[in-house]
Amino acid sequence: MVLKQPEHSSLYKTKNTISYKVKILILGSANSGKHLLSLKYTHGFTCSFKYSIGVDISVKDFTLPNGEKISNTCWTFAPQERFQHYWSNFFRGASGAIILFDITNPESFKEVKLWVLSVRKHINYIPIILMGNKVDLNYKRVITYEEAKKFAEKEKFAAYIETSVKENVNIIETLELLNELIYYHLKSGKETFNPSDFDNSLKTKINNLKLTR
Repeated sequence: MVLKQPEHSSLYKTKNTISYKVKILILGSANSGKHLLSLKYTHGFTCSFKYSIGVDISVKDFTLPNGEKISNTCWTFAPQERFQHYWSNFFRGASGAIILFDITNPESFKEVKLWVLSVRKHINYIPIILMGNKVDLNYKRVITYEEAKKFAEKEKFAAYIETSVKENVNIIETLELLNELIYYHLKSGKETFNPSDFDNSLKTKINNLKLTR
């Protein structure tokens, strides 16, 4: 089987191991938790860069269950309008994305729509996970699980996962899931990602990440 590689990824082979280099976007409103998420990921990252033009870049290598490797370059974006004219260049080449919102803040949920539209304006449909953060503040919740999940399904997100970046709930698991979704998409050879193409193993993995409420 010839593995067709979309232009937003690269494939290389070392000895008997096939590896992928992929770019991941980490997006969301101010105070949604994405910078704390980035800091948590930075621990143990291969390298990290900070820029004054609204983006931090970190790199980490992961090994998939089948032994193949993925090298992530994670780009964490500031939401300020003054940086938006850079986004067309910064989004280019992305293989997947995480968009965060704060379940206690309705304005951060409204911004999700703007983020996903911005991504899809500049690149093809890629695997995107919607992350509802701050479940440690569940008593302050204003966005229900059902509302967010329905929105994610309508907008063809790969999954909706509820998390607490502060308490490390579903954090590593979400990134590992995104890596598997990216790998699945790259192997499919399709230009655009569609969650309806999931096999049963991926559906099961997503369902297992549902937070008990």
